[in-house]
Amino acid sequence: MNDKAIDMRKRTGLVLWIAALSLCIGWGCEPGEDTQPDVGDDVGEKETTEYCGDYEVEGPYSVGLKETQLEDGTPFVVFYPAADGAADEPRVEYDMRDFLPEDDRELIDDEDAPLFEINAAADVEASDDGPFELVVFSHGMAGYRLQSSRLLAHLAGWGFVVASAEHEERNLAQVLEDATDIDDQAPQTVRQMVDALGELNSDGDSTLHEVMDVDRIAATGHSMGGNATSSMLEESEVQAAIFYGSNASAPEEASVPLMWQGGGTDDLVTLSQIRDTYEQSDPPKSLLGLEEAGHLAFADICAIGAEDGGVLQIAADSGIDVPYVIEVLGEDGCRSTDLDVQKGWPIIHHYSVAHLRDAFGIDEDPVGLDDDTAACFDEITDLEWQRHL
Repeated sequence: MNDKAIDMRKRTGLVLWIAALSLCIGWGCEPGEDTQPDVGDDVGEKETTEYCGDYEVEGPYSVGLKETQLEDGTPFVVFYPAADGAADEPRVEYDMRDFLPEDDRELIDDEDAPLFEINAAADVEASDDGPFELVVFSHGMAGYRLQSSRLLAHLAGWGFVVASAEHEERNLAQVLEDATDIDDQAPQTVRQMVDALGELNSDGDSTLHEVMDVDRIAATGHSMGGNATSSMLEESEVQAAIFYGSNASAPEEASVPLMWQGGGTDDLVTLSQIRDTYEQSDPPKSLLGLEEAGHLAFADICAIGAEDGGVLQIAADSGIDVPYVIEVLGEDGCRSTDLDVQKGWPIIHHYSVAHLRDAFGIDEDPVGLDDDTAACFDEITDLEWQRHL
């Protein structure tokens, strides 16, 4: 990334901070009082008007979304900062039926279709403020490439290009059909995706032409996707990593800033397991524990069809045979005893953006990675925050 682009990104953050400060001066607000735009569900519809972290609200960019594929036909999706005017375009929706086995899709009627709106517009013009750092994401077991669209779109709104591939050997459709023989190819798929993104970046006819800095990459993944994240740390271009609901460890030779995020009610990958991995890893490193959150706190799934009992209930009511492994995976984080995911998302969003901006040097000094910010979020849910540099 050239110095001019970095300076522009830093100035964008400074302008937002000055704007917030000027509102406080004009209105006499106290520290932590909400001076950011009202973004509704994107900040979990908090009961108060206070916010804790600068990056929990939507970023300065509208978001574009491009669906494409690898040479072998494996689909992947790219979220990217969009040019002005994209916010006026219709938002993309995805239909969970598209990620089911073909024989099961027709069992769910259109009126019961589990739809989810993504905060992005399809194939709109990209911002020319780049090139932007690249973030690759690997979804979890029984997941799908759009499973964490709310998180990935949020990252793109703060100036990252974010790409997520379908892991067809262990995605939702495959696990619904047969979960007995899983051969995880995610590390290879993510590397192939990076190569494909490099080609799109060089293609003068591509929407993504010269939008990415493919020499500045962060690797992220949820649950089983943490294995691909760890594998990517062997690549010299990878300069940061985030493990969501995963106790995957980093290779010994990795010396880039690492972050683990986990949930205290996660029965699949427990916070204590994640903490053990964190403690055995070398700095620089950070640990975020949302004490009341479950395994799916980092995905869209708990919010899809919630008014009808959730995705699993819709599937069962439609006559789809839901295997036990899917019942376990699909409920952890969606239970009434778990933190409402929409209350957890702002915390996850803030720390993800803050970690990446700090790791890439976009922020001259860390923003919101201090004890005061953690203490503020602690009022929403019991929070564990550790950072070792």
